[in-house]
Amino acid sequence: MRGPTAAAWAALTAAALLVARAPAAEPEIPTLPLSIAVASVDGAPVQSESWIDDQVLVAENLFAPQGVHFAKVATRAIDAKYARMVSRADRDALISLMQPSVVNVFVVESLKDVDEPDRFRFGVHWRPASNISKRYIILSATGRSTVLAHELGHYFGNPHSPMPDNVMSYTRTGAPVYFDAAQGLRIRSVARESLRTKELTRVATRPPKS
Repeated sequence: MRGPTAAAWAALTAAALLVARAPAAEPEIPTLPLSIAVASVDGAPVQSESWIDDQVLVAENLFAPQGVHFAKVATRAIDAKYARMVSRADRDALISLMQPSVVNVFVVESLKDVDEPDRFRFGVHWRPASNISKRYIILSATGRSTVLAHELGHYFGNPHSPMPDNVMSYTRTGAPVYFDAAQGLRIRSVARESLRTKELTRVATRPPKS
């Protein structure tokens, strides 16, 4: 029986080199912590625990294919004076309530657009003017199920997208919502940098898959 020809050996060698040079799989990113603070009005939270859990679950399901996972590590009440966000100063005031090494999420009753006062927002990724190295997420209690995922998309480096049904788009057609490959790469990069700088710390255990 004849052995492989020189051309065949060359092809096999080239294939082996390609395999050897293929990039190693990215290291797994630890589960990231979400700390949720909910404003109260007349002694009652502006949103329910089940609404919060739905927001976290939707975010987990959208980020998981990108290699990033979340777990809610705390839920706490904050004063009614933080319930209605009207001005930049209102948003900036939340810096005093931040907890360290977590993604801070504040749920408020209403969230006015600071540039167009006649409009209300479902959510915002915010950096206070007094310390722009700090950042947190503010959600309106009227936000739809993907609002936390959208603001986390900003938190992890993604701008708005013109593509309908992209998580970072305002346009929905009823099709499945998604992050694209470039957005996923950016999310993973920012997540790793946030862990490296200790802005975020890992959660001890990953939540069970839904």
